[in-house]
Amino acid sequence: MILYGVGMTELTLITEHDGIVDIQMNRPPVNALNLEIVEGLHQAIDQHTASGAKALMLSGREGIYSAGLDVKKLLEMNADEITVFFKSFWGLMAKISKSPIPIAAAITGHSPAGGAVLANFCDYRVGANGSFKIGMNEVFVGLEVPRVIYKGFARHVGEKHATNLMVHGKLMDFNFAHEIGFIDELVEPDQVKMRTLDWLKNLTQLPPLAMNRTRLNAKSEINNLFDEQLIAMSEGYAEGWFDDEVQSRMKYIAENL
Repeated sequence: MILYGVGMTELTLITEHDGIVDIQMNRPPVNALNLEIVEGLHQAIDQHTASGAKALMLSGREGIYSAGLDVKKLLEMNADEITVFFKSFWGLMAKISKSPIPIAAAITGHSPAGGAVLANFCDYRVGANGSFKIGMNEVFVGLEVPRVIYKGFARHVGEKHATNLMVHGKLMDFNFAHEIGFIDELVEPDQVKMRTLDWLKNLTQLPPLAMNRTRLNAKSEINNLFDEQLIAMSEGYAEGWFDDEVQSRMKYIAENL
């Protein structure tokens, strides 16, 4: 059964499977992240965590998880609007990482930049077999990769791969992302959600208090960085957005989308 969250204008589609809730990003054509969908994800996570969900799945549409930030929309924003957006976006990263219940990413297709960032802080990542790309290419467009994103990525793939990929702003094909450990499993596209759901079902059969405390213990270094740096990071990113080089590269990307 699909339920639509009130106030989210159907930007997220909600499906419940025996206590596990699939939060599907639904902003055609590529699930570009603007303020409305980011706030919709906040609302959906809060609502279903508070109502007793055992776990959450963050999924995309067929062939696309999320193409990252809505560059065209963000280029129209003034400084105050950009600050609001990045505070919400960074807060969403922290919310996923610090979630009291498991969140797994069903990566149904392409997931560059912001899409990869959200998956980075989930507990598990299942990807679709196919010629898809994933990664965090912030340096390529002139933006710094903050320490918490780097550390979260290095936790999955190791310092050598994290440094090489992030310093060069490289995207990966899904096979390589699986090989180095960022994507935990690769399955056929029509099996991504089912396999993610199965993983969450197996996890939630464990004693929940012990399992969730251990999850958060394992992520404590990352979550401490969020506690220490969240405001500074979001404000710094907002300020950096108006750097001449960033604006030039973003306008080029927007014109060629």
